[in-house]
Amino acid sequence: MSGVIIALAAGIITNLGIILQKKVINGIPQGDRERKFFRSLVRNPVWFAGFILNQIISAVLVIFAQAMIGPTLMPGLMASGLVVLAIGSVRINRERLEAADYAGILIMILAVSLVGLSTLTVNISGFDFNAGWFFTNSILFTSIWIALVVLLLFLQKRAQRSKAILLILGSGLLFALSNLWISPIVGIISKFFGGTSTLNESILFLIACVLLPAANVTAIAIQQTSYKYGQASTLNTIQNFPTQLTPILIYFFVFSLTPPSDLSTPLLITGIILILASSSLLARRKAELKEIK
Repeated sequence: MSGVIIALAAGIITNLGIILQKKVINGIPQGDRERKFFRSLVRNPVWFAGFILNQIISAVLVIFAQAMIGPTLMPGLMASGLVVLAIGSVRINRERLEAADYAGILIMILAVSLVGLSTLTVNISGFDFNAGWFFTNSILFTSIWIALVVLLLFLQKRAQRSKAILLILGSGLLFALSNLWISPIVGIISKFFGGTSTLNESILFLIACVLLPAANVTAIAIQQTSYKYGQASTLNTIQNFPTQLTPILIYFFVFSLTPPSDLSTPLLITGIILILASSSLLARRKAELKEIK
């Protein structure tokens, strides 16, 4: 239960950071969005505060939650933060919640409950990261995901109308990939620095130490770039598709685990479907901070 609560807190803090970042992005003059975009962001203390919340504090919470419940339930539980995104946007604009917003919030509460009840957790502390099949599965999965990101980045250069969507999907794939590579860091770190890790574990740990920050930094850059061409509330909903669906693949095809009960998989899938439905309803809050024109 502690891991579930920490994951929920991580989702809330992540979306508080997004609200701050998007507010700053909207304040950048149109003419500066191409020439001085990232320079304007990093020099703004509000955007930087959002970055601290969104990427550092939430990351620490994610690590603790990962150690307790593994990578499968994390994205679903963290999606609860979208409720904060919707309410925060309304409060900043001094507007009222609409019927769709209330429906989205109620559906999200139900969805997160189902995700938690699925109990598709991964026991990171007891998992055998020395297994050769896990090493192979991880590398193969990572290679496929990176290839998909490269393809999306290539396509977005040639598709002006769908540029923001292609960018945010690429960002979502990278965030999903980083969710996987937190696991070996959490599971192997004590062995590695204690000098008791095997060769397989040591290589896996070092790869994770490179891939995790690289995936996160690249994902952030792509995500922030997508905000130049689209609305954050809508784009973050689209980003949910790869981040929510990937954990199922990780559970079955990377960790090669069996569900603890016959209801586990249906509960998780139903929860994810409801999360996506809730995200769509909450994204109707078109005035999140304000639109990019």
